[in-house]
Amino acid sequence: MEKFIGGKGLGAALLHHENPPKVDPLSPENNLIFAWGPFLGLAPGASRYCVVTKSPLTGTFLDSYSGGHFPTYLRFNLPEYRAIVFTGKSKDPLVLEIEKGKPRLLDGDAYTKKTTREMANQKDDFLEASIGPAGENLVKFATVSSDGGTHHAGRGGAGAVMGAKNLKSVFVKKVDKPEALPELPELRKDQLNYLSTSDNTKWAREEGTIGTLNPMNEAGALPTRNWSQGTFDQAENINDKAVKEVTANRESCYLCPIACGYNLKFTPETGDEWETNKGPEYETTVMNGSLPEIGDLEDISWIGNLCDSLGLDTISMGNAISWAMECSEKGLIDYQIDFGDGEKAANLVDKVACRDGIGDLLAEGTKHAGEEIGGKAKEAAVEVKGLEFPSFEPRGSFSMALAYATSDRGACHQRAFPIATDALSGDRDPYDTEGHAGAIIPDQNLRSLTYSLITCDFTAYNLEQVENWLRSLDYNYSKGELKRTGERIWNLTRLFNLREGFSRNDDKLPERMKKPLKGEGPAEGNYISEEEFKEMLDQYYELRGWDESGRPTPDKLADLDLQDWA
Repeated sequence: MEKFIGGKGLGAALLHHENPPKVDPLSPENNLIFAWGPFLGLAPGASRYCVVTKSPLTGTFLDSYSGGHFPTYLRFNLPEYRAIVFTGKSKDPLVLEIEKGKPRLLDGDAYTKKTTREMANQKDDFLEASIGPAGENLVKFATVSSDGGTHHAGRGGAGAVMGAKNLKSVFVKKVDKPEALPELPELRKDQLNYLSTSDNTKWAREEGTIGTLNPMNEAGALPTRNWSQGTFDQAENINDKAVKEVTANRESCYLCPIACGYNLKFTPETGDEWETNKGPEYETTVMNGSLPEIGDLEDISWIGNLCDSLGLDTISMGNAISWAMECSEKGLIDYQIDFGDGEKAANLVDKVACRDGIGDLLAEGTKHAGEEIGGKAKEAAVEVKGLEFPSFEPRGSFSMALAYATSDRGACHQRAFPIATDALSGDRDPYDTEGHAGAIIPDQNLRSLTYSLITCDFTAYNLEQVENWLRSLDYNYSKGELKRTGERIWNLTRLFNLREGFSRNDDKLPERMKKPLKGEGPAEGNYISEEEFKEMLDQYYELRGWDESGRPTPDKLADLDLQDWA
C-alpha cells in the first residue's frame, strides 16, 4: 500500500501477483477485486471504488469505477481494509453480505434474473453492487451496478467476471462512520468550499457532462453515423439545453456538493409519465444518440435506462447498435435495423442482455462480431484492444487517437483527455503529430494516481490538496513522489498486459481512422495515416522510457522500483 496506495494501484498489484499468466478471464482462476482508496468516506468527492480484473472483452488489465453511496458504506463496514479479492467460482448463486466487519456468503437463488434496479429493494438498510441479467448471461461488456443501477463500474465486462463466479451481489449495511476512521473536519470544510465555489468544478455544478456535447459538435469531433461523420445535424435535440428542459432533479454522490448527475422526466403524448434511473449523461447520450443517429432524447433515455437496469455498458452497447445499423444497411447481417430507429435499438439492448439471436453475437463485442463476419463488417468495428471507442472522434484530435491506442484497458477517454488542450483550447495543433505524446503522459500518470486514491475526475483535486490529505492520514509523499507513484502504477499495468501477450502491435488504431471524416466541421476530411500514427507512437515510447517494442527499459524499471514485477 505504500508503493501503490489503493484503488487502481493496489488492485493492479494484487491482480498481477494473484492471477496466473494467460488465464481465461471467465475461468475460476481470474480474480475479481473490489478496491478503494484512503480518502473514501472521508474526503468530499471521493465516494468511489473500483473493480479490477482481467477483462473478458479485451484480455487486458481492467479497472472500472463507480461512485454514489455504496462505496462509502463499503468502507464504513470495513474500515481497516482496502480491498476484497474474490477467488474461484461458486457452484450455486451467492451474494456477499457485509455488516460491521462481518462478511457472510449467502444463498443467492432468490436474486437471479433480477434487474439492477430490482436489487436495490431486496434488503432493508443495505446498499448493493450487483450484476443484472447481462452479467448472469456473461455478456462481455456487462457492468457491476450499484445504488439501484444509478452508478456503474461500466467498461470492459467486470460484470461478466462476477457472473462467471456465480456472485450476484455485494450488500453493505448502512451504518454510521466508525470511530476507527478520523474526522478531519477542517480539511473536509475547506474541500467542500473548494468544490462548491472553484472555477475548476463550475462546469460540473452547472451543466454536468452533457455540456460537452455542443463543443464536440462544433469541433467536428462528435461521433456520428458509426464513426463516419464528426457532426450531428440533430445535436440541438439532445444537448444540454434539451436535457435541462426535462431535468427532474440533480443527483449527488456521498459528501459531494457538486451534484453533477441528474435524472430526466418525460411526459409522452401517449403513455405514462416516466423518469430515468439516472442521466443519460454525455457518454450515453452520444453513443446512443449521434453515433446511431437517434435524435430523440426520450428514445436515448429509454435505451440508457434499459442498459442500466440490465447491467450493460452504454458505450459498448451504443457501438454495437451503430455497428448493427451499418451492417444492416450494407446487407452484411441478416437483421434489419436502420440508422435513427430508436425503438429497434431498444429491442437490440434486450436481445444482447438475453443473448437472443443477433444479440448473442453482439454480446461478445463488436471486435468479435466484425471478425466473425469479416470484410466491411470488420472495418465497421471501431475499437482498440477490443474495447469500443468512447465519445470523442480522434480525427478531430490526433492526441485522442494516441491516448486511445496507448490506454491500458483499450480505447478510453479517462486515461488521458488531451482533446481539451488541443481541439478545444488550441494549446497544440490538433491535426499534427507534434507535442501530443508530451501532453498525454503526465495526464496518464496523474490519473493513475487519482484512481488509486480514489478521487473523482470531476473534483479536480490538485497535488497540494492530495499531499495535505495524505499527510493527515499518516502518508508522507512529496509532490514529486506522488507523480512518481502515478508513473509507477501506469508502468505496472503495462507490465501486466505485456505478460498477457500484448505488444506494440496492439497499440494501434482501427482501419476507420485511416479514412477521411465526413460531416461539416473543422475536422472534415481528416484521417490519420500509418506514418503519422507511427511518429506519435515512437515519440510516446521514447518519452515513456520504453523500448521500440513498447517494453519498459531496465533503467525505467529500476527508477520506478519495479524490477521484481517485470
